[in-house]
Amino acid sequence: MKIMLDKSPVKIDEYRDKYGHEFLQLRTPLTSNSLHGCPYGLDNGCFTTFKRKTWERMLCEAREHKPIFVCLPDIVGSAQRTIELFKEFEHITNGLPRALVVQDGIGVQTINWSRVKAIFVGGSDQFKISSEAIAVAKTAKMLGKWVHVGRVNTPLRVQNWIGLADSIDGSGISRFDHMLESVLDSINGESKQIKMEAI
Repeated sequence: MKIMLDKSPVKIDEYRDKYGHEFLQLRTPLTSNSLHGCPYGLDNGCFTTFKRKTWERMLCEAREHKPIFVCLPDIVGSAQRTIELFKEFEHITNGLPRALVVQDGIGVQTINWSRVKAIFVGGSDQFKISSEAIAVAKTAKMLGKWVHVGRVNTPLRVQNWIGLADSIDGSGISRFDHMLESVLDSINGESKQIKMEAI
């Protein structure tokens, strides 16, 4: 499980040196941090405010420096509306690795998996630990898609997704060292446990 930080390149380097951990970068239209050079994901900022012009500018940068995924716009808590937005914005992300932000109600929606390279688990806090979210993530993994989970700021949330999520992010772990340290401890502890069980 990789951690994506919404941080500047300088800060990502500082955190890498401080914690001895290879962080990835999460870029968003809200902070518009410059590219670090490490693998990154491009979020859309819709959880707060969708800044379309900034997002489209960052898409242009993504064509030159291709990310792991690019999140298409979404509506928090509504899978149906998010699927509609995905279809409307799909054409401007041609050639980029599209991520569908999965939301509450995704279990009754049809996903065109051929058009998706990744899923970004959004939605309500209850949705993030639901069988509905886990099922769509398992489907994505079976199809070789990248699975990213947003708003992972606690060890408990890490435990919900360990072994399934390829990457996580959280505003808390990007802002507060004590939260990042707790999440890192949980990831490292779980990784050691999995290795021990495999022996």
